[in-house]
Amino acid sequence: MENINLTPAAVSFDHAGHHYELTAVNDHLVHLLAYAGERPAHPTVASQLKLAKHADETVATGGTGQRYDAPLVINQGRRDFDEVRAPLALQLGQYRLVLAAATERLRAVGSAEPFTLALPTFDAAGWTQVVRTASDAAFFGGGTQNGIVALTDRIIKIANENVWTQGGVTSPVPFFWSTAGFGLLANTFTPGEYDFSNLHHGVRIHHADPVFDVYLILGATPQALIHGYHELTGAPNLLPWASYYPTHLNAYNRDYWVKVTADSAGSVEMLPGQFYKEYQPIAKESFNTAKRPGTITVQGQQLVPNVYGSGRVTFLAAGPDGMPKQAIHESLNGEHDPAFSARTAVLRYQQAGMPLGTIYPNDGYGAGYGQTASFDGDLANLAAFVRWAKQQGVRTGLWTQKGLTPANPARPRKGERDFARELAAGVLAAKTDVAWVGEGYTFGLNATERVGALMRQRGLRPDLLTVDGWAGTQRSATVWSGDQAGSHWANLRAHIGTYLSTGLSGNPNVTADVDGIYAGTDPVIYVRDLEWKTFTASFLAMDGWGERPKQLGLQFGQPYADLCRAFVRYHVALIPYLYTLAHQAQVSGAPLVRPTFWQEQSPYTLGRALDDQFALGDAFLVAPIMDAYRLQPDGSDWRPSLYLPAGQWFDFWTNAQLTGGRTYADVKTPLAQLPVFVKAGSIIVLQQPALTPQAEKPDRVIAYYPGQNGQLTWYQDDGASLSYQQGAYATRVIAGQTRGREITVTIHPQRGAYAGSEQPQPLALFVPLTEAPVEVAAAVLGKGRPVQVTVGPRLGDPLAAARTQTGVTVALGDCRTLTEPLTVVIRLKEPLAEG
Repeated sequence: MENINLTPAAVSFDHAGHHYELTAVNDHLVHLLAYAGERPAHPTVASQLKLAKHADETVATGGTGQRYDAPLVINQGRRDFDEVRAPLALQLGQYRLVLAAATERLRAVGSAEPFTLALPTFDAAGWTQVVRTASDAAFFGGGTQNGIVALTDRIIKIANENVWTQGGVTSPVPFFWSTAGFGLLANTFTPGEYDFSNLHHGVRIHHADPVFDVYLILGATPQALIHGYHELTGAPNLLPWASYYPTHLNAYNRDYWVKVTADSAGSVEMLPGQFYKEYQPIAKESFNTAKRPGTITVQGQQLVPNVYGSGRVTFLAAGPDGMPKQAIHESLNGEHDPAFSARTAVLRYQQAGMPLGTIYPNDGYGAGYGQTASFDGDLANLAAFVRWAKQQGVRTGLWTQKGLTPANPARPRKGERDFARELAAGVLAAKTDVAWVGEGYTFGLNATERVGALMRQRGLRPDLLTVDGWAGTQRSATVWSGDQAGSHWANLRAHIGTYLSTGLSGNPNVTADVDGIYAGTDPVIYVRDLEWKTFTASFLAMDGWGERPKQLGLQFGQPYADLCRAFVRYHVALIPYLYTLAHQAQVSGAPLVRPTFWQEQSPYTLGRALDDQFALGDAFLVAPIMDAYRLQPDGSDWRPSLYLPAGQWFDFWTNAQLTGGRTYADVKTPLAQLPVFVKAGSIIVLQQPALTPQAEKPDRVIAYYPGQNGQLTWYQDDGASLSYQQGAYATRVIAGQTRGREITVTIHPQRGAYAGSEQPQPLALFVPLTEAPVEVAAAVLGKGRPVQVTVGPRLGDPLAAARTQTGVTVALGDCRTLTEPLTVVIRLKEPLAEG
C-alpha cells in the first residue's frame, strides 16, 4: 500500500493500480471504494446484457436499454471517524477497523463476531472479494431467491434470470448480511455471484464491475442490519391500507367467449346453467401469432384458446363448417353482454360475501381498456369503470405491458398508454410486467421509480407490483413472485421462501398469486395455499390464465368457497395488525413475514430445516400444509413436523397451550384449519371484517394472549395519503401482564393525530380463557369505568366454524379521548401458566 492518507474525514491509499477510499456514512455504515483511473461519477451500469428469456418471448419486448437514472444508494451522508491511527486503524463508534498491510485484510471488531474483508482483486471479469467469518456464521439476503432462505452452503446469482420457480432469481438485490454482525451492499448495477459454499475458505463475492463500490453495514441484530440497508437505499414504501385487501387481476377487453357444452374442455359457467369457453384473437401484442391446438374461426376472425392446450369441445351453436356462429367480446363496463365484463367480476365477489380491495381489468397481453376507435375514447371507457368500481368500494389498478407515455403526448394513439392521464382518471395502482421491465437492473428500477414519482405527484402512496427489481425497489414497489403453475405443491411451497428471502433482503412488501397463475384444478391445494397466505400482507387472485377461473376459491363451490371466504375475511380482520407491522418494517427493518430464527436463534433455526414455516410479526407462528403427506379424501392432512420456538404458545384454534423449544410431529389438520400458534404475551389489534375498505366500521378488538411483558405500539394514519411523512399519524401503546390469577391490560392514550382520528373508535378487549373470570374491572387513574363483559366464543369471528377457542370480551367503548392510561384487570379462580 502506498500514498496512505489518514484524516478523520477519509482514509485513502493506493494499491495494485487502484485508488482506495474509506469514508463513514454514520456510526455503523462505512463506504469502501476502489477504482483505477478517474473517480466514478455513479455506480457502474451493465452493458451488453445477455437477457434470459427461457423460451418466453414476452420478456422485455416493451423496451430495452440500461441507463443510470434512479440511484441505488440515496444516503450521501458523511461523518468523521472517531479515531484514526497509523498505519491504518479506525474507530467508528463501538467498531474498530484495522487494515493489515501484510495480509491485505480489513479486520472488524465490535460486531457479534470478528470478521475480515480482503482487499478486492480485479481482472477482466470484474472484482472479487473474500470475506472470512466464523465457520458457524449464517448468511441471508440476495433478493428474491425463490424458495431459498438460508444462503449458507449455496452459490447464488445476483442476476436477473426471470425464473420464477424453486431456485430461480427474479428480483435480485446485491446485499447480504450475516449473523456475525455485518452486511455488505454492492453499489452496482452489474450481475454478480455470491459463493457461500465453503466458509472455511471464506465467502467469495464477485461482480462484473471494474469498480469496487461497497458499503459495510454493522449491527448487532438482523433487524439492525436490514435497517442499515434501508438507511442507504431508502425506507420501504408504506402501502395504502386498501392494498392489504385481496386483489383480482384479469383481462376484460380482449377475449371472446363461445357457448359450449358443460363437458367441453375449459368450459366455464358464466351464467346459471350456461357454459362458455374463452378464446383470444391472434395478435402480435398477445404473443400468440401461431396457431394453437383448438384454433377456431368465427365470422372470419381466427381465435385461439385462451389457455394453451387441446381437448374435446362441443359448440352449442355451430355452422355447417363446425365453427361457432357467434362469439361474445368481453368488456370493462358490460355495455353489451354484462356477464362478460369486469363489472360482473366485482359483483361476483360482493354477492358471494368475498372481500375485494382492487381489480386490475387489463392484465393480459394486448388487452387495453376500451373498444373505441381512439385513445381518448378508450380512456373515457376506463374512467367510467373506475367511477363505477369506486362506488362499489373497489380501487382500479392497471397492468403495464410497455411504457408509461405515448410517443407523441399531444396526440396519443389508440393502444398507447399515458399513465399520468390514467391516474387523473382515478387509477390508484399499477403493475409492471416482464414484457416491459424484464431486462431488470437499472431498467426495472427506473421504471418503478417513474411510476412511484407519478403517484407521489398526485399525493398518492405508490401501490405498484413488479417482478424484476433491484436494490432500491422497496422505495416504491411490492415484489410479486411471478408466474407458477397451480395445483402443484412444490411450486407453492417455494412461495414461502420467496416471501422470506425478499423480506430478509430489505423489501417487506412481497406478494404472490393464490395457487399460482396456471392450472388451478385442485381445490384442496388451492385452499391450503390461501390458508397460509391469509397470514401475509397481501395475495392476488390471478385469473384468466388457468384451466379454471381463479376467484379466491369461489370457483370450486362448496365446501371450498365457504372455507376460503372465512380465511379471506379473517385476513381483512388482521389488517390493523398487518398495517402496524408494515410501519415497524419501515422504521426498524423487521419484515412482516419472518423466519423462525427471528423468535429463537440457534444453528437449527438458522439452517434450512424450517424454510417451510414462518412467523408473522412477533405474535404468530404459521406452519402451512404444503404436501400430500397423509392426505385424506376430505382434504384433511397431517403436517409431518413443526418447530415451536422457546416460550409458551397458544393453539390458534383452541385454548390449548403448548411449550416451545421443541418439535411437534404428525400434527393433524382438518381442511378448515392450518397449524397456527400465537405466542403468550402477544397483543394483536383486529377489526370487523368488511367486503371493501369503504365498508369498514371503526370498531377494533385488542386480543391479548396471557403471558409476560406483552406490548404493542399500535400505528394508525389516514391509510392513503403521504401526510404521514409530515407526522400525521397516531400511535397507542398497549401492554399486557399476567401474574398468577391476575391479568392486567393497559391501554395508553393515543399520541398524535391524522385526518379521521377525531372520529369515535370503540374498542373491545378479548382474552382467551377456559373459564369465566371471577371479576373484570376497568379504571382510569383509579376511577372505575363501566364496561360490558361477555364470556364465550369470540364475537364476530370469521373462523368461528373451525375454532373452539373461548374467552372473555370486554367492551370498553370509545377510547379516542383518553388522556390517561385505561387499565383492565381480569381476576381468575385459578392461576394461569406464565408464558
